[in-house]
Amino acid sequence: MSVAENLSPFVGRCAELAALRAELRTVRSGVPQVVLIEGEAGIGKTALIEQLLDGESDLTVLRATGEPWEAYVAYGVIDQIRRVAGVSAGPLLSGRATTFPAEEPTAVGAWLLDVLGDLEQKVPVAVVVDDAQWADVDSLRSLLFAMRRTAGKRVLVLLGHRTDGPQALPDGLRRLAGRRTGITFTLEAMPAADIRKLAHALGVRDFSVHAAQRLCAHTEGNALFVKTMLAELPAQRWRTWNLPLPAPRAFAVEVQRKLAACSAPTRELVESMAVLGSIAPVVSLGALAGVPDLVAALDEASAVGLLRVCHDIGMRAVAFPHPLVEAAIYEQLGPLRLVQLHTAAAAIAEDEGALLRHRVLAATPPDPGLVTALDDFARRETAVGAWANAAWALAEASCLSTNREDREQRLVPAAEAAMSAGDLIRAEAFTREVASISRGSWREATLGYLAMMKGMRMEAEELLHNAWRMSRRAGDRSTAVVVAQRLALHSLGRLRGGDVVEWTRRAGAGVTERNTVCVEADALLGLGLGWQGRLAEGMAVCEALLGQASADDAYPRLGSVRTAHGWLQLIGDDVTGARATLAETASAALRSGSAQLAAWSLIWLSHANFAVGAWTDAAADAERAVSLLDETGQDWLRPLARYTATMVPAARGEWAQAEKHVRACRSANGGYELMVVASGLATAQLAAARSDHDAVLRALEPVAAIEPRIGVDEPGCWLWQDLYADALISVGREAEVDAFLTPHEQLAAARERSSVIARLARVRGRLEAAAGRLDSAKKSFERALAEIERLPMPFQRALIELAYGQALRRSGQRRRAAAHLRSAGDRLAVLEAVPYLDRCERELRGCGLVPGKRSDFDPARLTAQERAVARLVAAGMSNRQVASELFVSVKTVQFHVTHIYAKLGIGSRAELAAQFKEGPSASELGKAAPADR
Repeated sequence: MSVAENLSPFVGRCAELAALRAELRTVRSGVPQVVLIEGEAGIGKTALIEQLLDGESDLTVLRATGEPWEAYVAYGVIDQIRRVAGVSAGPLLSGRATTFPAEEPTAVGAWLLDVLGDLEQKVPVAVVVDDAQWADVDSLRSLLFAMRRTAGKRVLVLLGHRTDGPQALPDGLRRLAGRRTGITFTLEAMPAADIRKLAHALGVRDFSVHAAQRLCAHTEGNALFVKTMLAELPAQRWRTWNLPLPAPRAFAVEVQRKLAACSAPTRELVESMAVLGSIAPVVSLGALAGVPDLVAALDEASAVGLLRVCHDIGMRAVAFPHPLVEAAIYEQLGPLRLVQLHTAAAAIAEDEGALLRHRVLAATPPDPGLVTALDDFARRETAVGAWANAAWALAEASCLSTNREDREQRLVPAAEAAMSAGDLIRAEAFTREVASISRGSWREATLGYLAMMKGMRMEAEELLHNAWRMSRRAGDRSTAVVVAQRLALHSLGRLRGGDVVEWTRRAGAGVTERNTVCVEADALLGLGLGWQGRLAEGMAVCEALLGQASADDAYPRLGSVRTAHGWLQLIGDDVTGARATLAETASAALRSGSAQLAAWSLIWLSHANFAVGAWTDAAADAERAVSLLDETGQDWLRPLARYTATMVPAARGEWAQAEKHVRACRSANGGYELMVVASGLATAQLAAARSDHDAVLRALEPVAAIEPRIGVDEPGCWLWQDLYADALISVGREAEVDAFLTPHEQLAAARERSSVIARLARVRGRLEAAAGRLDSAKKSFERALAEIERLPMPFQRALIELAYGQALRRSGQRRRAAAHLRSAGDRLAVLEAVPYLDRCERELRGCGLVPGKRSDFDPARLTAQERAVARLVAAGMSNRQVASELFVSVKTVQFHVTHIYAKLGIGSRAELAAQFKEGPSASELGKAAPADR
């Protein structure tokens, strides 16, 4: 079936459908409801309503639709409802054959109430008014009158209302679509994940994550535009990397009609704007267009919806109202006009990157001068680690090269730069051509690096070692340095710290100039040393590099060192320092476009935030890392990100969210030990939260089987030992625990890792208590508390107190048990760690005590992302500020705020601030055992 023949599949909108079905259940119980569904044209309001009603055979559905030209026809919508219901207006017609009496909404409303009452006695009634923004006022008033008097009647009113249309809905209907009598929500744009599902449902094969993201941005997630684009464009168009997307044909015709009706100066202004991009300074636009009266031309373009002035920052910038408007304008420009405009835009460009982009778009090959300029730009960007810019420049230089050898010489480093940026989707597009190049060290190194990023360990190992041998035989030192650095990264994925150190030393041997590759190798050296138990040496390597850095060193160049330093701080229990280091590094990496570095930083920042109890921040950081890796296709880091994203929802009992990440973690293919450990820990964390101890053991068996062990067992690197030992005790395999614990305890003590000592001491206390050796158990628990006391780790402290309280209660010491259990319960309540809080309360009841009243929270109400938004809004941030902070769109923030209000039953930011208090500052984290609220 072709795309054009199948435009009806419905995907996504799970939360909205669930809310609507809940309203329908309420109606079936005899409580009438009004639902207002708002959103821009084409966003999917009608499709959502039809999806709700599809299959509900026991409903009487009365449909009506507003129309612009009928907006002033009295009772037009009521008349549609009457005809669908098949009833007569009776005496209301007052001698008229087809119309209701004017200016009598009360009488018509009473009539409608009688009709609804008669119908609902048989089956529930759903009144659907789509495009309610164009419904006549008299009909809406009559509907309001009836719904205010439907108590006890099984009536559901569904109103589809465009936010970009007239706002004629009576306030009374909006109030009914409120807390107890209904619900209001605004449909958000389709996310890229749903767009990809829709494309597959429509038969578009090989529709990648990147293609979905492109289409999402291009259409702003408008469902109608998405379906139209999927229908109109051939499937191969979605497999290209950088070809611009057009506007839907009907949309383009309408935009071009508006443009043609404008004056000549306005047309020149709008076409110039299409060349400058989606948003541009007024000064630059005026200089490029050269129109005599800029304000008049802007006014005309704004009036017909072709441009908009960004008034929130003064009249300093101009933008297109929608990306499709920009596409429609740009695609109608002829070749000569495009060359003229891009040439002129290059002359006024304010930075080198923009200048080169305009020159490329205006180029008519051959242009050796432009190729040289692109090479020089790529070299400078590479030197500071701005890999994305370097990849673009090299790819364009390759396309403009006039012979095959020159193209290949630039294509390989373009793929290299794309992979260094963490952008595997673009890199794969390049490497398809790289694979056709005759074998050589660079080809093998490039394909090996890609295999590594895709998680294909054996293939990566073979290719990278081939590249090393070839470069050594050829005496190609520059290639050998790169290959050695990649083999060090490969060894990192294998959790082999000794090999990491060996390859980084080879990368640096004999090198006098410390370029970006050498700096990244030094960062890996610090990690390799740390994984061998030489944490102080590893820290010293990183700190020496940071101390030697000049003020001019860009973050992209030293970002890998800062990330390694933060990770080592985390391993060494300096969680406060790690949190500060990694937050700064993640932000800088995101700004510079280094997706791989940003993902690493966000992952370990999430672990630091989880440790200190800032769980809302931890969840948001992990979700951002997951999104980055999904966008860029880095398979080898996905299990690590998914494991990290499992921690908060598992600990809070948000099972659906945790299960989603665990499933994604398990589905990742690849043989790197890093992936095995991450997948095992994700599954084990969820199983531990559910008290499924057998599942914990099954999940961690592959971790326990990894050889060699040093990278897995080094204290603080991978926190699996206490999970495994806990599960052994819980399933009654105490005889195995001592042999397992002892070497780990000795290693943690030798390394002086307080957090790991505390974790293992807690397990040792459980083991001693299970054996009836209460004095020994108390000593272990007291040691655990003493070690954790110096660290801002509220969850770990709560787990120790919970285990201590359990042991004391079982020995009959209820009063002492209760003190520890209450302390644990207080910490767990603040963290909203529901499964563990439930255990704590069961133990308190076992002491013969009533647990204290829980704080007023319900973790099932808000998702992790909603909590992150709620916390920032409650702190006083605007939607735009929240969007910037969380790296999402303003529309996404608006969507979350709407759902937050609905879930919490509040209607203002002031009420939200009362429910969400500000979390601890970084300076406070070292003083107490804090938690975010």
